[in-house]
Amino acid sequence: MSGSQNNENGFNPSRKDTFNFVYAAAKGYSTCFTPFIRRNFGSEALGFPGLFAFIIMLVVGSFGRIPEMWPYLAVWIVAMLLQRASTMRAMRRGVVRHSRYDGDVDRKLFKNRTTVKQFFEPVACVIAAVCFEQLGASHSFALFVGWGAFPLAFVAMIDRQLWNKRVQAMRDAEIEQRYLAAKFRGEVE
Repeated sequence: MSGSQNNENGFNPSRKDTFNFVYAAAKGYSTCFTPFIRRNFGSEALGFPGLFAFIIMLVVGSFGRIPEMWPYLAVWIVAMLLQRASTMRAMRRGVVRHSRYDGDVDRKLFKNRTTVKQFFEPVACVIAAVCFEQLGASHSFALFVGWGAFPLAFVAMIDRQLWNKRVQAMRDAEIEQRYLAAKFRGEVE
């Protein structure tokens, strides 16, 4: 559909557009927590998701009237700055990571990072929410933290599926290249 047709008929996002927005929102919400629970991010990993997280926390803090959100936001900004400084130090030392690498989990405690991201991090959000509420934080703040379990799990699941699809495409390309090379050499017809 052309741009003029979109303007005449109103905005009609495709399924892909809708999914991409939902994924970006979930990635942003999960970034409200990842600077505290991961390390060794890629140079661009916290960029747009960090901005989205900042906006989410501003909106939730303003409209939800959650007093704990402001100190949390301040601590989160410090965590983001520390993560960014760590990434810059690693880059100066010559460490090469994918620019959007979403961080490492603690390898001493857990061997399988996928399980940690899909299960343990979301459970940790729920546990943290219960602890915050027991320590006297507002119910709304505890809900904000507890609901973080869903975008953390969702993003981890989607990232894993995307990774599997990339690996499959790479394997398919390798098979195709071997076939084409054999055909070029005259080994197959």
